[in-house]
Amino acid sequence: MHPKVNQAVIDSYHDIGVAHIKAAVSAQWVADMTRVLDGAIADLRAKNYANLPSTILGPAEFEDHDGYIRLIKLYWHDANMRKVVEQSDCPEIVADVIGADSMQPWIDGTFIKEGRDPQTATPWHNDECLFPLRGEHSPSMWIALTDVDHDNAPLQTLAASNKDKHRYVSSWAKGGVQPPPNFHPWSELLERVNTPGADIRVWPAKAGDMIVLHPKTIHASLPRTTQKDGRRIGFSLRWIGSDIRYEHNPTARTPPFQGLAGIKEGEPIPESVLPIVWRRT
Repeated sequence: MHPKVNQAVIDSYHDIGVAHIKAAVSAQWVADMTRVLDGAIADLRAKNYANLPSTILGPAEFEDHDGYIRLIKLYWHDANMRKVVEQSDCPEIVADVIGADSMQPWIDGTFIKEGRDPQTATPWHNDECLFPLRGEHSPSMWIALTDVDHDNAPLQTLAASNKDKHRYVSSWAKGGVQPPPNFHPWSELLERVNTPGADIRVWPAKAGDMIVLHPKTIHASLPRTTQKDGRRIGFSLRWIGSDIRYEHNPTARTPPFQGLAGIKEGEPIPESVLPIVWRRT
């Protein structure tokens, strides 16, 4: 087991759907990833990435306004980002937390918040609702690249929502389709977090801390209310581990992979689509 992972961390992940690994990555790792992101953002602002070719996940998504930056699906376009992640201990740490024997990187997301508008809060959601997958090993690895104190938009979670047997019809779901019978309305997710006495946990973090979220864990972030200047940067990457199998999800608006023609229900995601970057030996 990786020295940053212990039984208490593993138990937290399974019991409440969240594992907080303090100082999971070094200050140098934080600086390297921040430099990669700042370079990509500068290029995007200069339109140098305007014609990014599609990858296995399609084109990158870039939102930049009012002190808020959202950068999605850059990983497969940016070799420097892949190098920072794949030459680190990140895959092994996540694998040890979730109990996987192999790791395939999937979808990245970076969220930078500078403003103090209430809309800097991330709304309540969970990650698996649009996944075409079944299994437990599709967590989100979230790493703080700045200190994320209580007033700097920390993550918050609904404890033990990872144990739900059902899924939800996302607010972004494809219209005009019949959800599977185990999909519950999105309104139910929102009702649960707004119920008096709901077990909401808040997760302040220091730069270099890692938070691993179970794919079912209902989570959000608080708004950024600090009066201090600076940025709140969170980098996230979803992984696919060894128990994940393909399962068609009719509510998904767009395919989350390219190159899956011919894959059958119950088959793993092929290495030809998502390479395995870490194996347990």
